[in-house]
Amino acid sequence: MKNLDKLSSTFKNSVKMPALFLGHGSPMNAIEENQFVRGFREIGKTLPKPQAVLCISAHWYTEGTKITAMQQPRTIHDFYGFPPA
Repeated sequence: MKNLDKLSSTFKNSVKMPALFLGHGSPMNAIEENQFVRGFREIGKTLPKPQAVLCISAHWYTEGTKITAMQQPRTIHDFYGFPPA
């Protein structure tokens, strides 16, 4: 948690953003065009651009707290067996 405190202390004060719970559904949504994907896109159009995004996943288990803080973090795949995009 000390790392999180250190990182968040550099953020400017900003307007509160909404907290959303979004289940990703099938990983195929990354390559398909469907109602689910269109809904995500429409929600995104209604929100201001955030300064940061906090993502909490039940897919991953680690010892301790892990923080990814960079402009373009690499994708961590914890699923497999789907056709290539």
